Amino acid sequence: MSLRPTISFAGGVESVPSYFGLMHMLLAPLNRWRLAGPWIVLISLAAIWLASALGAFQLADAWAYWQFHRLNPVDRPTPQVLLVEADFEQRQQAEWFELVERLEQFEPASIGFLHQPAEISDTNLEKLLEAGVVIGQTSAQASGGNSVLTLPPSQTLDRLGMHRPQAIDEGERYLSTEAAVASRAQGAAVAENTFMIDFRPGMNYLPVIQAERVLRGDLTRDLISGRVVLVGRSLDPTNPPLLTPLPEEANISRLAYAGYTVDTLLRELPLRHTNWWQNLLLSFAVVGVAAILYFRLGVRRSLGIAIGSVTTLLVAGWLCLHLLGIVLPVAELIAFHLLLWYLLSRREQRLESATVRKLLRASSSRMHDRLLPSDFNASQDPWGQIILLTTQILNLDRAILLERQGSAKYLREVKAYRCSIEDIDERRRDLERSPYSTAVEEGGPIVLSKTFLKDPLTGSRQFIVPLAFNGQLLGFLCGEVAEEILENNPMYLPLLRDFSNQIGELLYHRRLLQARQRSDASQWRRLMRLDSVESEYDSLSEVSQLFERRLSLLENVFNSLHTSTILYDLFGQVMQVNRKMEELIRRSGLSVFTMTAADAISTLGGMPLSVAREHLQHMILTDESLTFAANLPGVEGAFSLNVRPLKSPEVQSAGQFAIPFRIHGFLLELVDVTHLVRLERLKDELGNKVNAELRNQLEAALLAAELGRMEDVAAVDKAAFGELVERKLQQMSRTLTRSQNIINSVQDISRLSDFPVNVTVLAEDMARRWAPRLASRELAFELERPPFNAFVRVDVTQIENSLDAVVVVLADDASPGGVIRLSLEERQAGDIFWTTFIFENSGYGMPEERLQAAMQGTARVTTPAMHRLRQVVNQVALWGGKMTATTAIGQGIRFEIQLPGFSLDDELANAP
Repeated sequence: MSLRPTISFAGGVESVPSYFGLMHMLLAPLNRWRLAGPWIVLISLAAIWLASALGAFQLADAWAYWQFHRLNPVDRPTPQVLLVEADFEQRQQAEWFELVERLEQFEPASIGFLHQPAEISDTNLEKLLEAGVVIGQTSAQASGGNSVLTLPPSQTLDRLGMHRPQAIDEGERYLSTEAAVASRAQGAAVAENTFMIDFRPGMNYLPVIQAERVLRGDLTRDLISGRVVLVGRSLDPTNPPLLTPLPEEANISRLAYAGYTVDTLLRELPLRHTNWWQNLLLSFAVVGVAAILYFRLGVRRSLGIAIGSVTTLLVAGWLCLHLLGIVLPVAELIAFHLLLWYLLSRREQRLESATVRKLLRASSSRMHDRLLPSDFNASQDPWGQIILLTTQILNLDRAILLERQGSAKYLREVKAYRCSIEDIDERRRDLERSPYSTAVEEGGPIVLSKTFLKDPLTGSRQFIVPLAFNGQLLGFLCGEVAEEILENNPMYLPLLRDFSNQIGELLYHRRLLQARQRSDASQWRRLMRLDSVESEYDSLSEVSQLFERRLSLLENVFNSLHTSTILYDLFGQVMQVNRKMEELIRRSGLSVFTMTAADAISTLGGMPLSVAREHLQHMILTDESLTFAANLPGVEGAFSLNVRPLKSPEVQSAGQFAIPFRIHGFLLELVDVTHLVRLERLKDELGNKVNAELRNQLEAALLAAELGRMEDVAAVDKAAFGELVERKLQQMSRTLTRSQNIINSVQDISRLSDFPVNVTVLAEDMARRWAPRLASRELAFELERPPFNAFVRVDVTQIENSLDAVVVVLADDASPGGVIRLSLEERQAGDIFWTTFIFENSGYGMPEERLQAAMQGTARVTTPAMHRLRQVVNQVALWGGKMTATTAIGQGIRFEIQLPGFSLDDELANAP
């Protein structure tokens, strides 16, 4: 880590080379104790003031001033200026005197001519001046210090709307026509300071009349009395419209421009700019607001703060203009605020970067070792990993790996297991010699007839297999394996071939990665990418990828659990739910994410909420797990709810926070025990059948015994009754023996794949499940209950799904209002008792060859239902049965599932 001193500018840290130890000693304390906040403020203020002095914000301020005028209020004051449009070049001298006389009849506040009438004599000009008319002249016409000048207004954006009441030319002081007219009307002194014209009343604000109307005498006192009358030219090619903050369609002439100026002076509302000390106060106000926002929100929300500040300053500028008549330096304030926040963000970013670097330097290697084993591409011993992989799976007695470097002709040993390079009988290791060339030609493992490794073990065979990928030979795997393994496992050599291909691909990609890393590490290449400084962010990226891999692994394990699981924290909030539980929640309609752990236990366990809380209290105190019977609303089946607390380690490190109650949370596991309940029910039905048969035989024996005890019964009949009792007792004994054998065969409930299932129960359960489902699709399910009581030996966990798959196909094919029928038949064929499930529907049907091809696997399956049907065919075959189907277009589909079974009545009746 560099010990060079650093100097902070604008909140950022930039390295400055230190050439003298003394300078380092002087600057280090200053660097340690400096205050970043004042430096950022001073630098920001200096930068903005310098830019303002250089005129960087003039255009921006002018644009804001222009836009503010477009948003002016609706209410407008009463105009105090009347504009008279006249042609100064073609009017006679007498007409000018007549014009003035007619105007003075209505007592105007003042009369002003923007231009001196053409071809007017000096005598007549003096008369007009003596009459109180203000006549504006050009610089060429001015004859003395008392002259009034009508100067052209500035048309640049930065000087837009600015008016100078006085002008000095060659030492002579001149008044502007507008200022002179306003001063005469007010009877006050002429304004001295430059001001901004108030255009806020908007376009078409000042009344305008033509000179011909004045000469006709078509005037009223309300129009003229008390107002300043300005006479000037209208718009023409020599007098084009002027640029003002008003909309372009206003077409402001020089006369209207002067009218707005005089009106601004008469209303004593000239717009003014803020001076330097006011700008300084505004800047400090921005600093104060920025400090409050920094401590409240931080710089992470700088984008929102920037947008909000720009909007606020624009609104403040508009309000100050229209309420106070003050033009704020909006552009300077916005730039100052944005620069301030940029420097703050930059400083925060550099502090975070320094913190990250320090953290990475301290813990990246340790975290790397804890998270996952080293990646194969980054491993320092990849060949050792290959040896470990091959020996633990392929059961090798000895093995050695030979590597080919680049396009070299010879191989070198890189790793060995229970042998070394001295044990290789072929010393040259030339690729062009056998057995290497033979293995490359065959492209796979070859069993060697000659000794490759010296001193082979008795009863072993040696092999060699090339490691190649994408046409590149990367090396060889040579090994020794017991001969019995090759003889007893015909898949050994194909497995060895697959291993060699996978290992070759691993080595190929590792070489590509290393070549790319060497290229990226090139100094010239990094210079072209402007990546000359090595960054610890590469380490951060690697550690983040390891975290992501570990997290993805844990999430996949959690989501892949067949047990429906919810993880709650100690405060009862849901932390994680796996896919199985999400599916059950969706079917049940429960809102688990809004339920606490106590609510979930109460709802799933069917107990009061107070009892669920007592169970949680017990688990917190004892750290014991509890199990409850559970039910989900709207979900068929039986479930067991396991609740267990997640304990925290007893010993806490100094850097960790203490966990309350030493428990991280609660894990709720919903175990589906439907098949266990079904097995118990099937066993109960089997026992009930046996009990019913024994009861019948016992009742017959008791009745015969009772008849034999009657006094009026003959001796011969008593003997016959005695024989009947004896026969029934013997039959009961045989029934008990046979039933015990049957029951003993089903005691082990783990034998789910070979369990006697009552056919009638299967059919009735199917009718109960499918009747409401089919009713929603306007279909019906009919069951013909059999008169017999047969059993079949099938997989209890698969039989219902297999039969449901058949019904799904029939339901998809059935026409609206159709019926799906299920009937059962029994048939004795030799020593086998066959039970047949017959499914039929009234539907559309399909071509016979298409259905047979889909069931036999000779055609591509187009729907998930037909794919599942093909699996059912294979499943039935595993049970020793057979599944057939017939169909015709317009006649529906018929499926027959024949399963071998037995009749319990016959089994008990034929008991030996």
